[in-house]
Formats: sequence, C-alpha cells, structure tokens
Amino acid sequence: MLLIRSLRSGLRPSAQRSAFSTSAAAVQADRTIREGPRNDWRREEIKSIYDSPILDLLFHGAKVHRHVHKFREVQQCTLLSIKTGGCSEDCSYCPQSSRYDTGLKAQKMMNKDAVLQAAKKAKEAGSTRFCMGAAWRDTVGRKTNFNQILEYVKEIRGMGMEVCCTLGMLEQQQAMELKKAGLTAYNHNLDTSREYYPNIITTRSYDERLETLQYVREAGISVCSGGIIGLGEAEEDRVGLLHTLATLPTHPESVPINALVAVKGTPLQDQKPVEVWEMIRMIATARIVMPSAMVRLSAGRVKFSMPEQALCFLAGANSIFTGEKLLTTPNNDFDADQLMFKTLGLTPKAPSFSEEAKACELERCKEAVSSSG
Repeated sequence: MLLIRSLRSGLRPSAQRSAFSTSAAAVQADRTIREGPRNDWRREEIKSIYDSPILDLLFHGAKVHRHVHKFREVQQCTLLSIKTGGCSEDCSYCPQSSRYDTGLKAQKMMNKDAVLQAAKKAKEAGSTRFCMGAAWRDTVGRKTNFNQILEYVKEIRGMGMEVCCTLGMLEQQQAMELKKAGLTAYNHNLDTSREYYPNIITTRSYDERLETLQYVREAGISVCSGGIIGLGEAEEDRVGLLHTLATLPTHPESVPINALVAVKGTPLQDQKPVEVWEMIRMIATARIVMPSAMVRLSAGRVKFSMPEQALCFLAGANSIFTGEKLLTTPNNDFDADQLMFKTLGLTPKAPSFSEEAKACELERCKEAVSSSG
C-alpha cells in the first residue's frame, strides 16, 4: 500500500486521477477515430489529453495516426532562407532580428539560379516540398522582390515539387497572387499562446498573425502553422497554442512543432533545452485534436537521437525538414536521416496536390504549350 502511495505521489495530479482509469487521451482518441476532426475543442479537453500519462498519450496518438495516415510515411521538406537577416522584428528567439548581436550579417535576396539550384538539389535528396523563407516583417513595399518570389514559385512547381513560403505578414491580394503562381502552402506560425505571446514578440500582434492565416485560407492555399516550445512558457501556454490551432474554422494542413534552438545573442540564449518527452506530449496531443494535419517534427530535431525521433514518429509526427540548415540554425545530416529512414522502415511521402491545384497545373501546361507553339 505504501509503495502504491509512493508511486502515485510522483505523478502529476491528472496522472494520479487516471493512473487506474481510462485516460483522456484514450477517450478523446477513440472519439476522434469515431467522429473525425472537430473544431469545437474546449481548452480543458485539450489540457486533459496533454496531461494524460505519457505512455498512454503516446499509444493513443499512434492509434489515431495509424487510423488517418499511412503510419510509416513521412513527408520530407527542405527549408531555404532566400533573404537572411536584417529583420526589423523583435522575436526573442530569432538570430535574424537586427536588434540582436548574433554575428549574423544581413544579406540580399538570393537570385533565381541559386534558388532553383537549391530546389533541384533538395529534390534529388528526396524532398517533395521546398520552402522559401525571407526575414521580413511583411511584404508591403517589396513589389520587386515579391514578383521575383512569384517566379521562383512557378519554376519550382514546374519541377513537380510542392512549394511553401514564409515571408511574414501578407495582404489579401498577395495571397491570391501566390495562389495563382502555384504556391502549395504558406507558413505563418503562431509561436505560442495568445497570453504568453507578448513576452516573446511586440512588433506584430497575435491577431495580425491570425489575419494572415485567414488570407491564406481564403486564397485556397494550404495553411502551415504551429509553434515553438522552450520559450519559457508554461504547459498551459502549450495547450493554449494547440487550442487556438484546433479551433480555427479549418485545421492547418501542416502543424510544425519546433523546439527552441537557443542562439547566443538572443534574449532566449540561456533557455534550457527541450526534452523529448515535451515534444512527444505536443506531437501526440496535436495528432489527437487535429488528426488530418501533417505534424512536423521541426526545429530542434538535430538534438534528438534516432530512438527519440522514433518515439516522435510513433506519437504521430509524419513530416520533417531535411538539409543541413533550417534558415540559419543547424539541422540533421543527410546521411543520418537516410540511415534513420532505413532503420525505422520509414517511407518518403510523395507530393500531394489537390484537384484544384492539378487543374491549375494543367492550365499552366496548356499556356506553356500555346506560347511555345
């Protein structure tokens, strides 16, 4: 009896309650499998899932994942910084902010040949989605650069790859132009909960981020939006982030879960590293509440061993970034990823284009044929 009391005293309160009963993860995972995605999640429901015993959460995240997705299939994406440094924003985690002395020098936007060469190299290495990032607060007043990016999008789509951009805030018309050019997805992370957000960023509001996501969605572009853990936030803030994403009118098609990569010179340089158990809780909870989304094991993956990454895939992650860098921070070695895929029996996910996108692709082909003829 004393042993049982001792064991239970070491558990978080929610785990104590569920140690000998059905967990919230089990109940909600079964409901998700039975009823499909829902957008009316209550915050306390998501918290109860997040707080479930870790092995139970891992198991039921895996259960939902296997029900909705091909469980060994993993999307490989490559992220390229096409405009590095000199950003006017004050994001506390970002080495590209002009406000911090991180040793990173601002650079001009990469030219077309360099970008297309990088995309070609990424495709040859197995990536099916190519993401381009620019260190801007927004795209207002950048017409020349923006038009260049539209050309990059068209060319890379012509290679048969999905194309994603992260360029800061968008205006409605710009979202429509990116869609017309063939953009597959737009990344605009919420970073953390609405409550904790002002502690991390003051130069762009939470509502402005949500507005950009709305413009992207209305333009018919897939939404890629997630967040970062390890910013000094509480677990309640992690739940808040997932709650905001899971109660959007339509769930994001892609949800990146990033672990902070603390960079010297930024205000968060002394934050302690995120543990794999924290990633598993986020991934499995995201999988249960947003079952159809691609959940990406994103920044910070380089710090996790192959067995730790295996647990993340088991919990429901089915997308990664490949390549030596994620914008400006280190990423996993190509050979190490190849070995991991082989060892774990993972298979690369093929590009996925909607019927509307396929129709646009066909229309572009017809235009190309008529112009050449």
